[in-house]
Amino acid sequence: MKPLTFRTKIVATIGPACYSADVLRQMMLAGMNVARLNFSHGSYEDHGKMVKLLRQLSQELDLPLTILQDLQGPKIRVGDIPNNGMTLTEGSSLTIVPLEEWNGQENTVGIDYPYVAEEAQPGTQVLLDDGLLELTVETVEGKAVTCKVVEGGILKSHKGVNFPSLNLRLPSMTEKDKKDLEFGISQGVDIISLSFVRQAADIQALKAFLAARNVDIPVLAKIEKPQAIEHLEAIVDECNAIMVARGDLGVEMRPEKVPLLQKRIIRMCNQKGIPVITATQMLDSMIRNPRPTRAEASDVANAIIDGTDAVMLSGESAVGDFPVQAVTMLASIARDIESEITFTNYAPRNLDKAHALAEALNSIDKVLALQCIVAFTETGYSAKLAAAERPKVPVVALTPSIEVYHRLNLVWGVRPVLFECDYLTLEELLKQMEALLLERNFVSQGDQVLILGGLPLRQSRSTSFLNIHTIGNPN
Repeated sequence: MKPLTFRTKIVATIGPACYSADVLRQMMLAGMNVARLNFSHGSYEDHGKMVKLLRQLSQELDLPLTILQDLQGPKIRVGDIPNNGMTLTEGSSLTIVPLEEWNGQENTVGIDYPYVAEEAQPGTQVLLDDGLLELTVETVEGKAVTCKVVEGGILKSHKGVNFPSLNLRLPSMTEKDKKDLEFGISQGVDIISLSFVRQAADIQALKAFLAARNVDIPVLAKIEKPQAIEHLEAIVDECNAIMVARGDLGVEMRPEKVPLLQKRIIRMCNQKGIPVITATQMLDSMIRNPRPTRAEASDVANAIIDGTDAVMLSGESAVGDFPVQAVTMLASIARDIESEITFTNYAPRNLDKAHALAEALNSIDKVLALQCIVAFTETGYSAKLAAAERPKVPVVALTPSIEVYHRLNLVWGVRPVLFECDYLTLEELLKQMEALLLERNFVSQGDQVLILGGLPLRQSRSTSFLNIHTIGNPN
């Protein structure tokens, strides 16, 4: 069992670069906590095989692993382009039409959004290929939108299209998303992320879809639209986790706005006690190089200092040449940074017994030299409460639930452990706890641990006691 050495969690996107069991095993041993399956790519057969392999490795290594299903969402894309490429020259014209209206006309592209001519106006900004290409609408005639090329380049088939200033008539979930959800449910994914969230109602729609199928899977909102920033607090209140998706957010809004937005989102999530992932281009140069740039290392470090629960690899792990090294680098940065900073503690969200205990936990952590905090938890609630205080030591979450075991692995500072206890008294429970902690090298004889749990035991959200316990001391 690996020692408890750093608390920031690592999300890695799964792709061709890490399809082998050997590479995935190395990534998990290096510190990968969450495997992101991007449903913008890949077949159900591929994803199903990957879920099975990841579960097998988790069991083999005795390490929890959160499987994150990332839905594609309502992304607008250009259609097929002859020869898979069209050169756009600055100052030239390009006409955009709905896909069903496109029949190969010169200097024209089709996009899979039927209302483009109804909503675009002269002066509307159009961004293609993640903002690498920029157009401005000049005229709208019928269903044709003629644009002037502001920033040129080569436009390839199926590249993304963004209209930053328009509130588009797009569903929160596409028909593809719904089919993908049915598949994800059948595979037992641990958390589902919804792309291009604009308002809390989008999350409510996803929750309703899951509830109609009698499924309770945590929901993550990806913040990547200006409209999401306008409704940020309502979205955070509605979902179980947040992702700062800096890629599309930096396309839809000016890039210089993103750093402060990232800090604002992380702070709000910390205050409300829900996990937040910082994503996109964390170690982008490691797609091609074995080491990151100094700026990338600083970017990761600053996200950790700000209080992010997790940092995420995208292309670095999915298609890069150094997926294991990228995970190792994130772990190394986290380990060094966490030892040098004191995290912010926020006021309790609720004035109840459980939050009062969490506040007391925070004070005890500052006074005593604890080895870890132990949370007995049925649903993950006690462990999340403890982690939200950003203690100096890891939170060992002992749970009998395999679902909670995997899902908690996204939460900062929490090390989930399956714990099927067979006890009659609290004293017997503590003996079993001690034996497990010693066996896994989490503690040594004489170490002090702080125990957080509920009475009656094994009851949901019953957090009601703290106990300072010395390993090997029967009192």
